[in-house]
Amino acid sequence: MEDDQALRVYEQYLTEYPEPIETALEIRFKVSSAYKDRGSEEAYLDQLQAIVDIDREAGSARTDRTRYLAATSSLVLTRPLYHQFEILELVQPFEDSLAEKKRLMEVALGGFDALVSYEVAEVTAAATYYMAEIYGHFSDALVASERPTGLSEAELSAYELVIEEEAFPFEEQSIAVHQKNLELMRVDVFNEWVQRSIGKLAVLMPGRYAKFEISSGFVGSIDHYAYRSPGAPEFTLPITPDTEITHRSEPPEDQLPALSLAGGDDVDTSY
Repeated sequence: MEDDQALRVYEQYLTEYPEPIETALEIRFKVSSAYKDRGSEEAYLDQLQAIVDIDREAGSARTDRTRYLAATSSLVLTRPLYHQFEILELVQPFEDSLAEKKRLMEVALGGFDALVSYEVAEVTAAATYYMAEIYGHFSDALVASERPTGLSEAELSAYELVIEEEAFPFEEQSIAVHQKNLELMRVDVFNEWVQRSIGKLAVLMPGRYAKFEISSGFVGSIDHYAYRSPGAPEFTLPITPDTEITHRSEPPEDQLPALSLAGGDDVDTSY
């Protein structure tokens, strides 16, 4: 009951005092967390989107703190793009499902790529992790794709070979992007997303990373760096029964009521 009253006071405050922007976004951030705690998903996401929009239009009023709040909010808002891409299976007719899978892939890559411009280490590491997972999942999806009917044993064997050749460059790209996350440690950034990338690399390249040990450390922001490779692999449609097989090698808030928040100021951005 007290939390309900506190929430109403905070929302009224935001309506009457939209400035200073940093204070307003701090309060809006708490409001978003309160909505999340009570299971009001739509209101939670609406508040996060408002934080992103206000920070983007803040101009000279933008601060490191507003940028951080917007970056973490934007990460939560972007994360569903990965899940939309991930759940789509490659089934027959293959060309149709592949075209949609590639479209969702590009949308997801673009969404996470945009997060890097915030120059917030935690969010950059998360975006990098998701980018790597997109490439890795696409490789796995190709290997697990539904096979066409009507192929002879020899044709099916050749089809399997082509699929594996097409999938391999995406696995390599996934490794390369996960390794990009490890570069953050050179500027003393180590967080759960870097650790997750290490875990993935330990599976993909156990000989090199399975016994990888590292001490922890973290800084709040880093210089901008690009991690989306301009040379990302392209995919060529695999064979049909009529295709000739050719082998390729490519690899203020003091006067406001307290609002009890279980998660403090953190937004849940876990995978």
